[in-house]
Amino acid sequence: METLKCVICGMSINDNNYKINNSAFIHGNDDNYIRYCPFCGVDEIYLKEDGKAYNVELTLLDTNTIKILDHAMKLEVFNGDFYVEASKLVKDEVLKKRFSDLSKIEYMHANIHKRLGSFRELPQLNKPDYTRYTTDKEFLKIAKKREEHAVEFYNKYSKQVNSTIVEKVLKALSKVENEHIILVDAK
Repeated sequence: METLKCVICGMSINDNNYKINNSAFIHGNDDNYIRYCPFCGVDEIYLKEDGKAYNVELTLLDTNTIKILDHAMKLEVFNGDFYVEASKLVKDEVLKKRFSDLSKIEYMHANIHKRLGSFRELPQLNKPDYTRYTTDKEFLKIAKKREEHAVEFYNKYSKQVNSTIVEKVLKALSKVENEHIILVDAK
């Protein structure tokens, strides 16, 4: 396999890592077909043999676009934190793995926004207590609502940014979150 580069997250995909986070995809990557970036979940059109990660000069972004990237980063950290906690609390082992893999992808999304917005670090958010939820079904319901919110956010704000690069990234991540809705709704 030739090394591929994801132009959304900038990660290199090779023989050693193309199957990581595979439970976070409807159809995971396999030996014959790389469908997704295993790190951020975007589909194969963003994987290039000679790819370079999308980036933008901070000085070219207006304050609204920077604010949108800041909110997007926080949204993804919040969702990543949820999946980490949910993976510890659900009972089904397959779901534990899926939530763990989803957390890694959500954190990668946060890092993409961090890079594009030239933020110094990911925010540390207050973590709600999820122990009040007792069934896997409750966690799946919450997960679906979070993914739907992310899709709505990306669809709305991709139209309000002043950078075509940021717009492309938000639209690509919206597709990933759409697949997450299907994934958590199917369980």
